[in-house]
Amino acid sequence: MIKPADYKQTDGKWGNLKYAVQGEASTIKSAGCGPTAMADVLSAIESTYTDPVTCAAWALQHGYKAKGGGSYYTYPAAQGAEYGVTVRRLNVANIYGSAGSGVHAEALAALQAGNWLIACMGKGLWTSAGHYIVAYGYKGGMVYINDPASSSAARACSKWELFRAQVKYYWVVEVPENIKAGYINTSGDYRLQDFVREVQMCTGAKIDGKAGTETLSKSVTVSRGKNSRHHVVLPLQKRLRYHGFYEGGLDGIAGPQFESAVNRYQTQVLGYGKADGEVTAGRTMWRSLLGL
Repeated sequence: MIKPADYKQTDGKWGNLKYAVQGEASTIKSAGCGPTAMADVLSAIESTYTDPVTCAAWALQHGYKAKGGGSYYTYPAAQGAEYGVTVRRLNVANIYGSAGSGVHAEALAALQAGNWLIACMGKGLWTSAGHYIVAYGYKGGMVYINDPASSSAARACSKWELFRAQVKYYWVVEVPENIKAGYINTSGDYRLQDFVREVQMCTGAKIDGKAGTETLSKSVTVSRGKNSRHHVVLPLQKRLRYHGFYEGGLDGIAGPQFESAVNRYQTQVLGYGKADGEVTAGRTMWRSLLGL
């Protein structure tokens, strides 16, 4: 079995980011299981630059955040299609507690064929209400799971019968043959609109994937000494890595390697005579990275 990425919605790099529509104050940590589950599969198939921030920002822009809850059931297939990954919904009727439903057999067959499942779980081991998880393998009557909210061993490997009894809805993620054969995705595209959306989400600008005066006005100064742990550091690290300037870990912290990457971008791309190691709010480097 091939395990996809295993992001957690509680991760400090993004857990406290607002994932909410008007009139609520939810975060990725409290309501972002759907985007986190989608990030698991899209990162493994489409691009390693895809993470819960990427997916949550896309979901917010396109109206897939449900007020007072998580993400709409129409969300997984829609974002999959946008990123070139087939995510096929198996049922529209809730099958929680319906062990005899034929949908379970269809889902298990897909899993045994090397595909992955996104499942929205009902009350039980994984949740008290509703929760998206990713099932990536089946062996000896056990189902192997990435749970966006937990690393608990019991929630990561469960008897199929228990899992089946608590599923409400299934989606099949069609895994490409090269992934099934063991190819490990280590790169991929980092689209400008994804970067822009992530910056907008991290800075409180309107999320539309199009950089403009508002996005630039909401930008913040980032350096080793200023806002070094701001949420926007992560997309900056990703953008600089994508362009070949940053070689450090995607840890959301502006440290020495981040400073070095900024300096090289300033001298090699922007033509600065003297680099300053700072992405200054509203200034040239922000404009360049945002494509303005």
